[in-house]
Amino acid sequence: MQFIRKIAIMGLPLATALVSATAAYADPCLSLTSCAQQQVQQGVENTRNAVKTDTNQFSSNLKNARQSAQDQAKARWNNASDATRQKWEAQRNKVTNAEQNAKDKWNNASEETRKKWEAQGNKVTNAEQNAKDKWNNANEETRKKWEAQRDKVTNAEQNAKDKWNNASEETRKKWEAEGNKVTNAEQNAKDKWNNASDETRKKWEAQRDSVTNAGKNAQNKWNNAGQNAKNAWKSQKDRINSDWKDATSLPKL
Repeated sequence: MQFIRKIAIMGLPLATALVSATAAYADPCLSLTSCAQQQVQQGVENTRNAVKTDTNQFSSNLKNARQSAQDQAKARWNNASDATRQKWEAQRNKVTNAEQNAKDKWNNASEETRKKWEAQGNKVTNAEQNAKDKWNNANEETRKKWEAQRDKVTNAEQNAKDKWNNASEETRKKWEAEGNKVTNAEQNAKDKWNNASDETRKKWEAQRDSVTNAGKNAQNKWNNAGQNAKNAWKSQKDRINSDWKDATSLPKL
């Protein structure tokens, strides 16, 4: 019995050492569940910190970009001449007045007029949607054709810019004078309309509607006509063109 106790007493320090060593090198998780919870919490914390860092960085970049744009605008304003500043102020006031005039026009309009404007807005929106649907439903060949037409317009704009940049000062002044002439003609037409009486405006609208209706009636007449009638009209047109060509051509010697 004493021998057994002796062995137990001698083995106690060894057992204590083994337990201490096991505790020192064992996994810090006490159980599989607690370990998984710790890993999830650590992952959430890491994600939160990463998002916080990215958000702070984005906010800082946005703030710096805004400040840089403001500094550039201030520098541009400070370095501009008085004439340029007055031009910018006039443009700003023009935009502001246009927005206010649009608001006043809407507020002072009748319900019928507002519905008319909304219908026009819906018409434009529907036209845009129809254009998108038309593009999506078109085949590859048709899309390439439309792209070629678009590129033609884009190239025309670029050619016009190049033509302006490469033109002499005298030529530019000439073009500006022609442009001002067109602008003045448009302004004169607007002033003429604004200064006209209601009776005169109705008369002009009736004349415009007469021309528009004539064009529509001709188109409807053509669309509703049979093939024989179309062939007859085409033959008559070709005969008139031929007679005109013969009448204006010099006789052969």
